[in-house]
Amino acid sequence: MSNHPFIKANYPHHEGIWGWEQAADQVVMMVRNIRRSMVEYHDILWDIGYAKTWDEATLNLDNLYSERPPMEDFLEWRDLRVFDEIQWYGWFIDYWMEGGLMRDIFTHQLTTPEHWYMLMMPTVYTREELDYDTVVGNQTVTPSFDPHCTNGDVTDGCEPVAVISAEKLRDYDDGPAETTAIANVLLNDDRTGQYVIAQEAWDCIWEELIVNGKGLKTVFDRPGFVEEDYNFSSEMLEEMINELTRLINKYTGPDWNTKETAQKVTLLLFEHRSLIQTELAQVLAEEEAGTRKLSDKDFLGPRERANRRKTTDKTVDPVSEGIHAKYFQDLDAKIWKARQKDMKHRALESAREERIKQRAVRLVRKAMREESKAASPKKKALKKMQ
Repeated sequence: MSNHPFIKANYPHHEGIWGWEQAADQVVMMVRNIRRSMVEYHDILWDIGYAKTWDEATLNLDNLYSERPPMEDFLEWRDLRVFDEIQWYGWFIDYWMEGGLMRDIFTHQLTTPEHWYMLMMPTVYTREELDYDTVVGNQTVTPSFDPHCTNGDVTDGCEPVAVISAEKLRDYDDGPAETTAIANVLLNDDRTGQYVIAQEAWDCIWEELIVNGKGLKTVFDRPGFVEEDYNFSSEMLEEMINELTRLINKYTGPDWNTKETAQKVTLLLFEHRSLIQTELAQVLAEEEAGTRKLSDKDFLGPRERANRRKTTDKTVDPVSEGIHAKYFQDLDAKIWKARQKDMKHRALESAREERIKQRAVRLVRKAMREESKAASPKKKALKKMQ
């Protein structure tokens, strides 16, 4: 399958698959700031043409990180999906930390295998069809685990042996230590430890990759907008804080607080929450002072939109009323159609440039052949004279 020490996976997200069978035998969970995850997740979706399946995504992998999507595309996607994506973020962490325990994405309650497999196919079912009360209701739910985590695909189960911070890995102060944590995962495993290079070279590798920018393209190579260009409403930031608080309370509880991985998760989430709380305070202050004014086209969230409807006679917004399944599908289709048009235009431009290049090559070669033919009689005449 692979001779790499790590295999990147998005599983159990519906855009990822358990494609490595039993080739990988332990889990290292990478945790990224939830706010940054929202922006970069959209940008990657844009790169791959808003693909909804693993097969569709792999067709466009060469487009990754090459450019920054138009801000309008991000804003449209954000207004459509961001509340659900916040819950997905916490669900992903819970899945791995709890060793594949099946939970509902939106309520985080234990769920049945039937419901969990439906959640793994959100492009097949509408949000209403996935509703916990609709599918599970008041039936007694016993804990169920993803079979991949219990049938020996991972010898010791799916719970991570280490937790790594994506932000710290690139930080000039914390990066070497985070690299050491990754290296130690390999060093402490009898199957890989003998192949790990000497420790004195670890910092050198980090410096070459991060400081000197060598290696494959990453999200940090993407040109265009910077993080400060993307903003969220107070309601959105509050929802992020609520989800981070839920996770922090859970993994600092007595069932978890003695585990090193849980300690690392909560340390990171504390830091992320603090940054978002600071941003929220600034947003609220700007709203109070009137220096931050949102139009109806801005990301408002259900609460703010409901407040605005009280003072207007506008038609009820189907998204804020929860009647949003068809709205989601229509907007997804709209975004995808626009992206397809852009990708087709780029493909045509690339093909045109390639044709011009090939034509220039042919003309140069033709000129060289003609020059060679013209020079040949002169060479023969010169030989006769000699």
